[in-house]
Amino acid sequence: MTIERTIPVTPAPSVAIIPSSHLDLFWLGDYRNCLRRGDDVIRSYVDRAVESGDETFVIDTAIFAEHFLAEHPEYEGRVRRLIAEGRLEIGAAYIDRWENLVLGESIIRNIQIGRSWAKDRLGIETKLAAHPDLPGLNAQTAQIYSQAGIGYYVTSRKLFQEGRIWRHRAPDGSALTMLTWPWHYVFIPLDGSGLDPRASGDAFVNSGTSLSFDDVEGRYPHGVIPVSGSAGDLTTAADFTTRYGKDQREYVGQYRASGVDVGYAIPATVLAPYLDSDTELPEVTGSLPSVWGVAPDEEMRFFHRVRALEELLLDAETASVIGVAAGRPALPESAGAWRGLFAEDAYFAAPDTPPAGKEWEWLWRMHVFTQDHNGGGQDGPLSIFQKKVRHDRARGYALDVLQHALGSEGSTQPSVLRTRLGHNASEVVVDAETADALEPWLRSQPAGSWQSLLDDDGTRTIALALDPVTGVGARPLEVDGSRTAPFTDRNAESVRIGTDSVEVTIDRATGATTIRDVRSGSDRVVPLGGAYAVPELGNDVTLATDESGRIDAVVLGVDLLDAGPIVARAAIRWRLLDVVWTTSVRVWAGSGRVDVETVVDWPGFERWQIRLPLAAAPRAQVTHGTPFHASGWLEVPAEQHPLMPDEISADDLAAYREVQHWVHVGWPQAEPGLAVLTTHPAFRHDGGTLEAVLLRTAPSCGDPRMAWTNPGRTSWAFTLLATDADWRRADVPELADIAWREPRVVAAGAPERVELLTNEGEPVRLSALFLDGDEVTARLVNQSDRPATVRLRGRAVGDSAVLTDLDGRPQHTVDAADGALTITLPAWRIQTIRLGALRAR
Repeated sequence: MTIERTIPVTPAPSVAIIPSSHLDLFWLGDYRNCLRRGDDVIRSYVDRAVESGDETFVIDTAIFAEHFLAEHPEYEGRVRRLIAEGRLEIGAAYIDRWENLVLGESIIRNIQIGRSWAKDRLGIETKLAAHPDLPGLNAQTAQIYSQAGIGYYVTSRKLFQEGRIWRHRAPDGSALTMLTWPWHYVFIPLDGSGLDPRASGDAFVNSGTSLSFDDVEGRYPHGVIPVSGSAGDLTTAADFTTRYGKDQREYVGQYRASGVDVGYAIPATVLAPYLDSDTELPEVTGSLPSVWGVAPDEEMRFFHRVRALEELLLDAETASVIGVAAGRPALPESAGAWRGLFAEDAYFAAPDTPPAGKEWEWLWRMHVFTQDHNGGGQDGPLSIFQKKVRHDRARGYALDVLQHALGSEGSTQPSVLRTRLGHNASEVVVDAETADALEPWLRSQPAGSWQSLLDDDGTRTIALALDPVTGVGARPLEVDGSRTAPFTDRNAESVRIGTDSVEVTIDRATGATTIRDVRSGSDRVVPLGGAYAVPELGNDVTLATDESGRIDAVVLGVDLLDAGPIVARAAIRWRLLDVVWTTSVRVWAGSGRVDVETVVDWPGFERWQIRLPLAAAPRAQVTHGTPFHASGWLEVPAEQHPLMPDEISADDLAAYREVQHWVHVGWPQAEPGLAVLTTHPAFRHDGGTLEAVLLRTAPSCGDPRMAWTNPGRTSWAFTLLATDADWRRADVPELADIAWREPRVVAAGAPERVELLTNEGEPVRLSALFLDGDEVTARLVNQSDRPATVRLRGRAVGDSAVLTDLDGRPQHTVDAADGALTITLPAWRIQTIRLGALRAR
């Protein structure tokens, strides 16, 4: 491939080449292949840097540096020397994660784990975020990174793809200096006519693009143009010669002979003048949607599973604090034998168990490891398996912690764990295993306080109505039998289910579901029988569809399944692509909550996108959750536009979003809005209708012989609530957190009652509550555009607390008064609070 236009080089500013090699953790299917390849890449560049005396290198993420030094400890001296000389820099994050798909706490732990490794192993404070290939950005990136001690972020895609230094400003005012590589994260020859004819080309370099020096002053005010020195993903220094026809140093010599001031650098030296100065730079705020749209580079159930695991890990951390408050050790004895990220069932495998005090980091390390930004471009089914092994491992350990912290073999009464500062959900469905263990106790409870449910596959669960309780803690399980059962009615045309708050009518011919808010009398139609499929023409990245090939679902029937004291449930069965799907609609007694769950046993057909319409409304009326923030569908910076050949079209960029926990549709002020609360990440808006993208079964970008077929059983869950038309007044982030962080029932519960933390002030979200050594730490998030004052009480509150950043650095101390801590969180603030050691009270 050649560059068609000659790039003017006289007169020219200074050019800094920053060698790197994008390090993909799952691109080769097996993470071990990627890490071993990363070792080869790092060794080749470290050797060149040592031999040359001036060359440099950037290692994207800590996991690759960790593995390299573990496999090649003889290189530690060279690595330390290059770091000290300012010729080697390591990115702060542990893995390269996708910000629009990863939940907020995962983003934080990922950075903390990466920085902790660098400090413990090399004694350095990493300042760089190196994410060259990540396609989106969330609004809170600048706050999260700057609170963790990171000052600058190097990337491509996103914004300013012509190359620029700019700032991303978080809604709380924090700013992060951003470097976007010119055109892409691969080397762009500075003189197109001088490209060696032996070059094999690079798939990421657009034919016809060029780096112009004409407007360089505005793009790089301090005069140095940083240019990526990479030859592509997982490429060595020798691969550069193959792809570009000659060694990189030969190009440097060629440019110097032409009068260009060119040399080698790392991001730290190029960006230093922008960090402590008043240099004017373009600023962008808000979340940037992904230029890859709704990524299916995993099976869709992966995203559902990983979000459920994050909830479980957060619950288990909090349960551990409650266990300590009840006089128990923080962790079960089995924690010392937990098998870590690299543990394998092989007699020759190295042990990988957590050192004392690192057990939680071990679990989070496994969790974030699986969330690397691609799912295995080649041989993806292998990466699916490897990730699930680690999910299952972390899940089992977290459940052990819950049982240890809350369970008691001699107890006859189960307990319930609550992990929210504010109101907790009072409607819960417990899984089959917990249901079997609970039933003997439930038989002694009042009629109408629980209800057994049977699914199509024979799985039995139990619906419980809990006493409404506020705050974080654990107590013996108490059920509420005072609710009025939902009414039901069915005739030839429809099935109806209702409560004092909501009435649901399902058309038996079409499946269209009308949700009436009883208070206002307003109706919302959710076309649950209107699912359809369109052919996928592109791959998991480029996302192209044939809208003319649309195939609509056919409704087979609508039936009333349950009409009990706690819930009433109807089922819509529909056929699409000769596959039968079931959508259940569940209405809870004494509640306006409507749960919708769709289940399919998918045969693995390739090249289809399946969509489920949810609400008709213009895009301007749709707001969705992003990590710790809320974004309007149309709030996209004008500078963001797809440019690379492996990015989606501008129309698709406008149509697809990856969301966190919720989507809200706000109709005119006289009518209520509709909140869709879910752990499903993939949504589309065709201009008039909001749709959930249930499946994409596109070919893999890395290996077109492999498609993400999603075979087997997958389920999608959405909770629908009539709300205020304004998502702020409705406090939809809070509603979504209530739905996500439901109380957790432990069948063999202990009788101790621990009220750990409550909030008597304005509502904020509790992102995490955990033990850091012997001290309790809480992380609060103000998910609103105005300050919020909290008033914290409970066993976790002592005489004072220390507000810290995400790196643990103290900001200031707050003293308690009358047993309460009063703290004001600015708008959108993520605030970590070290509450201190638990005391007997």
